[in-house]
Amino acid sequence: METPFQCAARLLVALDELVAQEGNYLRAGSFELAAEMRTRAEPVVSRIVELSQFPGVSELRGKVAAIVERSARHGAIFEEKICEFRAEIRRTDQARHRTNQLAPAYVRAPAAKNQRFVAAG
Repeated sequence: METPFQCAARLLVALDELVAQEGNYLRAGSFELAAEMRTRAEPVVSRIVELSQFPGVSELRGKVAAIVERSARHGAIFEEKICEFRAEIRRTDQARHRTNQLAPAYVRAPAAKNQRFVAAG
């Protein structure tokens, strides 16, 4: 049976790998996969937090701080990309609005029938 310290150390290795994979996906522009890594890390983080109350686990604080700092950088990248995507959506919406305003000027009015050529009946 592993001790709380051993379990926390093992989970930190797993968390470190998830954060590293998240970074790889971010650099590759695979934001959905990066977000999935963040989701997969949540239960690992929760368990590490639970284990933090046991004696000796606090010795891992330095490693935890390094992982948290790297994860925070990734979070900043996520926020930056979200802002970029929102700006792109806003520009697209503005272009659509301008197009909708200009469209009537380019629509031909229905041709009026020339009354001289209408057959009398």
